[in-house]
Amino acid sequence: MSTFLTPVTLWKDFDDTLPLNVETLSERREEGAVCRELYFSGRQAGEGRVKIYAQYFLPAGEERFPAVLVLFEAGSPFDAAFVRRFTARGYGVLCVDYCGENGMSAHTVYPEAVGYANFRRAGELCRAEPSARETCWYEWAAVARYAAKFLASRGEITRFGAIGLRTGGEVLFKAAPYAQFSCMISVCAAGWLAYRGMEKFAEGEKKVFDEEHHRFIAGLDSQSYAPYVTCPVLLLSAVNDKKHDYDRVYDTFRLLPPAIDKAFLYSAHGNGLIGKHSLADVDLFLDKYLKERSVFVSGPIGLTVEEDGEGNLVARVKFDEEGELHECGIFYTERITGSHARDWTRVLGNPSAVRDGVGVFPLSLYEKSDRALVYAFANYTNNFSVTSKIREVVVEKPYKNACIGSRIVYSSERDGLNGVSGFRRRARSVADCFADGNGVDARLEAGYGGILGATAEAGLVSYRVNEPRYAAPEGVSLRLDAYCKEDALLKIVFYFDDDEENGYSAEVRVAGGGKWKGIFLDASDFKTATGAHMERFAGALSLVFVSSAEVLVNNIVWI
Repeated sequence: MSTFLTPVTLWKDFDDTLPLNVETLSERREEGAVCRELYFSGRQAGEGRVKIYAQYFLPAGEERFPAVLVLFEAGSPFDAAFVRRFTARGYGVLCVDYCGENGMSAHTVYPEAVGYANFRRAGELCRAEPSARETCWYEWAAVARYAAKFLASRGEITRFGAIGLRTGGEVLFKAAPYAQFSCMISVCAAGWLAYRGMEKFAEGEKKVFDEEHHRFIAGLDSQSYAPYVTCPVLLLSAVNDKKHDYDRVYDTFRLLPPAIDKAFLYSAHGNGLIGKHSLADVDLFLDKYLKERSVFVSGPIGLTVEEDGEGNLVARVKFDEEGELHECGIFYTERITGSHARDWTRVLGNPSAVRDGVGVFPLSLYEKSDRALVYAFANYTNNFSVTSKIREVVVEKPYKNACIGSRIVYSSERDGLNGVSGFRRRARSVADCFADGNGVDARLEAGYGGILGATAEAGLVSYRVNEPRYAAPEGVSLRLDAYCKEDALLKIVFYFDDDEENGYSAEVRVAGGGKWKGIFLDASDFKTATGAHMERFAGALSLVFVSSAEVLVNNIVWI
């Protein structure tokens, strides 16, 4: 038998007809819901069956209701806050553990014959040896299929869908073609795992795959499953994410069957988490396909980049004419590689200027840039949002609206919140995917004289320092203005590595009240935890501000 299995041949003989043998471990009441801890049986593996651990949440006071299966990120616990937002909206929620051994008594138990399915023992996740069937992914998808069987067996459930977060989203893609989902939502997961570390838009030598990687791509990588999905699909993706390849999300999206309803959205709030506003898409999508409400869900929007009649470079966007636009525009960056550290600048348009569904937006690129990336967005009056694919722009000639380089990295008057975002640590997230919405978003506040400055409770980050237009010239100093109502310690950090963990920092005291305080720092004023001094600003990937109180930052300039 060939070891190169496909989504069809891999699952051709899968048996999902075995009885569930549901065992209730406990039942408790939580906020607006009843939680039942369960075991139910999964597939036969060797001499035993997989024993699946789950928590089943029933919305209080409801006899019949729609439900969602939630597959969390591998290694992450079930997130109660994430579950509550669905039970509060009248959904049942089934949280299923596919990871196995986790140091606690309650977890999915895999027979020793498939012990490699335990996440702690899974090893490298983008190889298939000796075939796709002998992998953790096969076992995880089998768990998801039996979880769907559980939901289908419940008389109280009217319809059910599924949400997969990161690794859980990759698992969901493998189960969706064969389960009875009324819809699926994949968050920060759309395949291309074998391509990890290979930038989509990078020039030069491409990665050469060995046979094990080819077996993985053919039989397990999510993009190979996309053509077989039969239910409506929503893809949510965070830009600047280090954990998934958001550049390639559209490549998976376009492989989905033309006949199914589908939408996707890039969340551009920065630092790899989905912004709170994007949850509106989740709510509306589930309302439409699980509660069968009349909800407008936009079709894909198109994007081309061209020269207009006056010699300017513009983005031409085709919106869904069935919807009424609330906001529209484009995001662009002149950093091609290093996808986790791009400054995505937003250009807002006027919805009333859109004619026959087409909007035109100026794309004012740095005069020395030879390439750029751009995507378009639309937010409709029912609060559903979509984005276009990321399109690469090759600059072949000078354009009239090209811009010169700028030593002003950030100015609130000029930029608003372009150029800065909340510095989102994973500890401040919900389910390792979503911003918690509690003070982590960047915002503008008035300081002395009513002048606005940027701030965020979790800290601010700017990726502009690595954009060609704003890169630090040799021998410059850093100047910025800061304001705080009370005495505060402001820590300023330059990171040069992907991890944003080991940077060069300087601390300055900001006296409370009074006027804005000017801060001047040379590269040598910044040092590591071990005392090594920074030699130059050039080459930094990000600039971060963290403070002991609410410090406003403005006028970041190279001088």
